[in-house]
Amino acid sequence: MFRFCPHCAAPAPLFLNEKKIMCENCGFQIYHNTAAAVAVLIECGDRYILLKRGREPGKGLWDLPGGFIDPDETAEDACRREIREEIGVEIRDLAYLTSHPNTYPYKGITYKTCDLLFTARCDSEDFIRQEDEIDAIELVQKNSVPLGRFAFKSIENMLKVILPKLDN
Repeated sequence: MFRFCPHCAAPAPLFLNEKKIMCENCGFQIYHNTAAAVAVLIECGDRYILLKRGREPGKGLWDLPGGFIDPDETAEDACRREIREEIGVEIRDLAYLTSHPNTYPYKGITYKTCDLLFTARCDSEDFIRQEDEIDAIELVQKNSVPLGRFAFKSIENMLKVILPKLDN
């Protein structure tokens, strides 16, 4: 994680228990905590909105709208913000469903995340795609979600559990 202590620049601080970084030279400690992220399964009529990722990790694979929660932001506000940024629409009936741990490798750093899954509804198909992150926005039939082709196992695992319950 760090080659040098962020406080005193001593080489090779210790990485303990996969979450705590400690410098034996100055005693500095920092925790590598889990990052919180949101994903939203959006119902648009009789279909769901899926995204084709436009960058790594998982470029070219499916994903749900969402992203990391900003400092001092609620999970619900992050859902609304990410959806406005990624596909340019407003949602309604936002509801929390479940969570799942995830590993997010990005530019040589492996982040541990806790992905929070929500559902919502959308009344508009006037999407505005965030071109630097998303290659495509697709509306798929509710019974045709392409499990096995998602960028993140956390999303896929949650959908495998949740989709059969939502279809009933």
